[in-house]
Amino acid sequence: MNRKVCLLETCKNALLLLATTSVGLALLPDRISAEQPDRARDRLSPAAFAEPPVNARPGSFWDWLNGSMTKEQITRDLEAMKRGGMRGGEIWDVAAVADPDGRVPAGPAFLGPESTRLIVHAIREADRLGLEIGIVASSGWNAGGSWIPSEHAGKGLYQSVTTVTGPKEVHTELLLPGLPELCPRDAHGRPVYLREVAVLAVPHDKAKTLADVNQVVDLTKMIDADGKLRWNVPAGDWDILRFVCMNHGQQLIVPSPNSGGPMIDFFDPRATEFHLHHIFTTILKELGRNSFVGTSFKTLEFDSMELDGFTPWNETMAAEFQRRVGYPMIRFLPVLAGWKLTDHAVQEQFFYDWHKLVSDLLIDSHYVTGRKFLESYGVKLIAESGGPGPPIWDSNSVDGIKAIGAVDIPRGEFWNRHRGIFLVKEIASAAHVYNKRLVDAESFTTWRRWVDGPLNHKKLADRALCEGLNCFSLHTFASSPPEAGLPGWAYHAGTDINPSATWWPMVGGLMDYLARCSYMLRQGWFVANVCYYYGDQAPNFYPALCDVPEKPLLEGLTPRHDYDVCSSQVILQRMRVENRRIVLPDGMSYAALVLPEQDHIPSEVLAKIHALVADGATVIGHQRPTRAPGMKDQRSETTKVQRLVEELWGQSDVSDKQDKPPVLIRPIDKGRFVISRDRSTALREIGVAGDFEIVGHNEGNLGPLDFIHRKTTEDEFYFIRNKTMDPQTLTCRFRVAAESKGLVPEFWWPDLGLRSACHAWKSVASAQTELPVTLGPLGSVFVVFRKASAPLDPIARDTFMAAESPAPLTLDGSWQVDFPEGWGAPRTANFAKLQSWTEADDDGIRFFSGIATYRKSFEVPESLAKQNRLFLELGDLAEIAEVTLNDKRLGLAWLPPYRVEISGAVHSGTNQMEIRVANLWANRLNGDSLLPESDRFTRSNLDRIQTDPTSDSSYGRIPGGKTRPVYDRIPPLMKSGLFGPVRLITPRD
Repeated sequence: MNRKVCLLETCKNALLLLATTSVGLALLPDRISAEQPDRARDRLSPAAFAEPPVNARPGSFWDWLNGSMTKEQITRDLEAMKRGGMRGGEIWDVAAVADPDGRVPAGPAFLGPESTRLIVHAIREADRLGLEIGIVASSGWNAGGSWIPSEHAGKGLYQSVTTVTGPKEVHTELLLPGLPELCPRDAHGRPVYLREVAVLAVPHDKAKTLADVNQVVDLTKMIDADGKLRWNVPAGDWDILRFVCMNHGQQLIVPSPNSGGPMIDFFDPRATEFHLHHIFTTILKELGRNSFVGTSFKTLEFDSMELDGFTPWNETMAAEFQRRVGYPMIRFLPVLAGWKLTDHAVQEQFFYDWHKLVSDLLIDSHYVTGRKFLESYGVKLIAESGGPGPPIWDSNSVDGIKAIGAVDIPRGEFWNRHRGIFLVKEIASAAHVYNKRLVDAESFTTWRRWVDGPLNHKKLADRALCEGLNCFSLHTFASSPPEAGLPGWAYHAGTDINPSATWWPMVGGLMDYLARCSYMLRQGWFVANVCYYYGDQAPNFYPALCDVPEKPLLEGLTPRHDYDVCSSQVILQRMRVENRRIVLPDGMSYAALVLPEQDHIPSEVLAKIHALVADGATVIGHQRPTRAPGMKDQRSETTKVQRLVEELWGQSDVSDKQDKPPVLIRPIDKGRFVISRDRSTALREIGVAGDFEIVGHNEGNLGPLDFIHRKTTEDEFYFIRNKTMDPQTLTCRFRVAAESKGLVPEFWWPDLGLRSACHAWKSVASAQTELPVTLGPLGSVFVVFRKASAPLDPIARDTFMAAESPAPLTLDGSWQVDFPEGWGAPRTANFAKLQSWTEADDDGIRFFSGIATYRKSFEVPESLAKQNRLFLELGDLAEIAEVTLNDKRLGLAWLPPYRVEISGAVHSGTNQMEIRVANLWANRLNGDSLLPESDRFTRSNLDRIQTDPTSDSSYGRIPGGKTRPVYDRIPPLMKSGLFGPVRLITPRD
């Protein structure tokens, strides 16, 4: 087909597509999920706290490495998830990336006949076990596969440049732009998918600078029937740009060996529907159903948007730009190709419009379309739609909050000590402002291998919980069959929580903890003093850079105040005023809206903000916007902005100088516009107290603690965490009028599901309650304010003081320690004193990884045995222990000070103690690195056998050019075992 005909055909196709889809697309961005949680009915249930429901339990990325899986292994994995206290897993067919000698065999092609039979077996087994199943939307990530034809594969905009000199007439065939390396080609080497976009001419300039887009000459209609350009060239040198659309060829990231394919066109709703239709019809045909309603199959996941650096394009892009933005963009194509405008303001306005279009098309065509499609099959869309952005993925050009709000279940991600990736606060904010019950995250992702135990995971989880997370998806649960050995098959960037972990038999402690916290933090509404508007531009993320080593704080706001972040869409469509508070349709509310420090704002957003103030809202701003951001009607839109700014800000000014006030409050109709850079001072001036504080600490300091606050219609509750390894006892002040509301504070301990009474509390000020909070190292607790219930346990297990009389009984002397056979350690060893296994002379013990059993007989005097309450305190250990006394299993000890109640199991006279202690794989792996391959105890596909607990990546050094080498030295060994002192104690009254 010649180019002129091709151009006409492209125009017709674009019009047809617009006719069939644009009306739907126009409605989609403003829609949110039809199923809304009724938070007014939420009630805290002590029973559900103690035994959380399945859907509150951690899920996982369930790695089917290289697609290698069997029905037997599926059953083993799911039964292990059930025993371990998980809700299930999301099937993830993915490459075994770090497998240099091919230990993981290649399985069948993803969604081929055998793969589909295995997926259906997993669904049926999950049905049997009462678990939940999901699936990632491709092999590897992101969406795509071998079934994607070129018309639905990803596309980009490309150009060639031909330079001519006038005046003269040219009649020439223009060069085809260079093809991307992976662009599909036909037998003649031409792109399989090729659409002409435009032919433009610009004055030649070595600096690629244009004085004005009016210098751009549109030559598109001068392509004749034989596909050649016929043009009377004006005087001077001219660059003729031929713009075409073709497949960029980006492939799926790390698919299994037999499952590659192109990514879809994320900017075309037809491509998303085609892809999802293929997945669902393939699985449902094998399942023998027409939907997934009533099955264990609950979710489909779109992973993070990690695109190569191309300019996105398809046949509707130009028409969509004109329809949505309001002016034609063809003359601006050279700007997309690298030409610069001398008028930087115009160039900035165009790029604002362009990036906003790209963001909106991605959100509408992929996330909204995907959500609506899945809804018809009874499946929820879970997506990492809000990042990460820069500096991880500069090509992710979305309005993050808006993109997250477009899906059913927002998902972020947080990493363990790598690149500062902790994408939770943005995800939680979007969930709050768009009324999403769940705040999910790809959890504990890391390059560190087998060096992090449950306490390390708790530290990370507690930070995520305080940022709003309430749904954990472990990254990863790699499927590893028995024949793979131990620690077995592993994904190269995963935290390795699966049955191959040394401490898996004791994993229930961590799983129950995460489930209880998740259950609690799903109830009712998040409590925040302010909602921060993060501006109107794309890309847009919060924080702006995805490098967040500490919990993100809003500039000018102390940690006593919590906050949400919102998009323009939320302000325009979801905010109203009720009783002088800004409220959302689901009941979420804020004392104030905070504006960003920016010089631009859309006039319609500022008009809505003005209306909110007039209706009684409080808005806090500082920098005066001076302009509207886009190009359409720029002058009149900027005039509107300036008029509204004058009405809100007036002529007043504030600064940090002593001669001017730091806060200025301007009454406007029923509301207030507050001008201040110091947002905490502004809140104090309008009578909004901090939500949580430590008595004796200054306003900007919560010291070692962190918090999150939620409420139901009846109760209020705070999750408090100790960020340090030092025990803390601090007097805390909560913004709850407990006494006047008839509420009583209680302590709910999520590690064991126990509740205890709060003995010393008092009302202070007009609406605050003060009480002491005691937390162990990295400890955490829910402080729950509710109507008085039945008497609670007066003793908090991990925070009580030991009585002086009767004196604690220390279990001194030797211990028998039994090790499992086949792992290098002697079957039985006698420890004269408690010490780390790494201090042993026997290399089998020094390098041991796994579970060893400590045994001891001891005498308990009657004076101690007759006490009402007795506890066993293990002192110190690494990493986790399980206690059995006189044949009664008493539970796990995995949090300092490692106490287990033994009341009812201990008796006077001789007692038999058994303590099973698990460490991590690191020591055995490092010991094996000194041995030849044939003598090693461990086996894994990962060639980096050494693991360094002091490193952010944990990988030990790798001699260049060698696979599975024998090393001559090792990283530091990890302290392991039971160290004590082991004591029997009774609590002080």
